[in-house]
Amino acid sequence: MTLTCNRKNFGSDANFANCLLNVRGKYFVELCSDDALMPEFVKQCVHALETHPNAGFAMVHRTIIDENGRRTEEPPFYNQTCIIPGPEQAAVYMMASVNPSISQIMYNRKMTHGKGVVGGIAARWYGTRIMDFNICCESDMAYIKEALLLHRLHSGNESARVAENLMEIIGPYVLQHQFAEIASPYNLTKVIERLPQSLDKLGHLCLRYCARSLCVNDERRARRYFHLAVAIMPEITGDPIFKKLDEYWKSDGSEKFRIVETLRSSGNLLNRGVSYDPPPGSIPIEVNT
Repeated sequence: MTLTCNRKNFGSDANFANCLLNVRGKYFVELCSDDALMPEFVKQCVHALETHPNAGFAMVHRTIIDENGRRTEEPPFYNQTCIIPGPEQAAVYMMASVNPSISQIMYNRKMTHGKGVVGGIAARWYGTRIMDFNICCESDMAYIKEALLLHRLHSGNESARVAENLMEIIGPYVLQHQFAEIASPYNLTKVIERLPQSLDKLGHLCLRYCARSLCVNDERRARRYFHLAVAIMPEITGDPIFKKLDEYWKSDGSEKFRIVETLRSSGNLLNRGVSYDPPPGSIPIEVNT
């Protein structure tokens, strides 16, 4: 094991840059300080990458834990363990990030050369998304549906700051245009054609984050997401959820409470509650037992 230590605290971005500069192994994981690998993580990822050498990285499912260690389970993004063709996964990235934590991925180091981005909060949060997309333009992805990562969420981590400054929406808005541009030389028509659809989804994602904010009594952030939804997609004013949220701002205290409870009980609104079939051309694989 090699320990690389900075002369002073330059921040997490410098830590990632130093690690990538000094990494010598065949595979690597960018393990965030809030996350923990389950015992089978390395074994399953290495097995998938060794048996499918054209895969640029392996992605696992996660379990969320809070600052007190309480676990929250969620459905895996895909409903089976499989190898996904890179261009198909690139098209999925136009619609969803798939892995909320960068620690869910083990990379094949030789596939990452020249594909990463560093520099500031945008790079820390979205630099790996750009790298993942770039890799998928040339390589496949291994997906493991078992929850082999513990991803800790709490009010003090960077996820909370990203939510507060709307980077959850503004970042992907920029990324999706960049992805379409990256896909052009590869002739990934499916990626490029999904740009309008991806922006439509971002508008609806604003409504989800608006509802989430109301559920934690943060009206200011909720109002920002509410208006951002219209800025991204003006037609969203006809959406039933938008109308319900619009009604909230015109209501008094008791009526506001009723609306929030209605939003809280709406299926698949506050959080994703379903798993999806893998994209076309995906090949099921067995886990290494």
